[in-house]
Amino acid sequence: MKKMKAFDTLKKRLSQGKLLVQREDGYLEEEMFRFYVPARNQDLERLPSYTPAELILLLSKHNGADLFEHPINGGGTHLFSVNEMIEHIDLWECPEYFIPIGTGMDGLWIVCQYDTETKENYMWIGDFLNFEDDFDRLPIDFSTWLERFIICQGCSFWEWDR
Repeated sequence: MKKMKAFDTLKKRLSQGKLLVQREDGYLEEEMFRFYVPARNQDLERLPSYTPAELILLLSKHNGADLFEHPINGGGTHLFSVNEMIEHIDLWECPEYFIPIGTGMDGLWIVCQYDTETKENYMWIGDFLNFEDDFDRLPIDFSTWLERFIICQGCSFWEWDR
């Protein structure tokens, strides 16, 4: 999958799980990255049928990850494992066709929605999403979101246009 190239390139740039990152305010920080063991096929089979293929591919390589985490202050983004996704469907009271994929800075919910009409997936990011306010729905799919997130070095690029 072409858009997963940014993820693979990020991993190649790491030195002992760390990377020097320039933040949007201009300062430099060394941040940490952790990638968990691949999900087993029987775990992947537990995911809803509408789970994006790119997300399944990522989980087959890493069953969860921590990205852009400050070594002292923490933060960063946590991409869920299969078990965490399934658990958070209930915890976050996700409607049908929504699947939680992680948490971002300050506890932001990161959720992917499969649109049955367009047959596309869209990202939702926000605090305690109610899944009704289209303001929290981004006009991009999971793989585009992940690619841009990596290119923007972990900053909340989706907030720039709002």
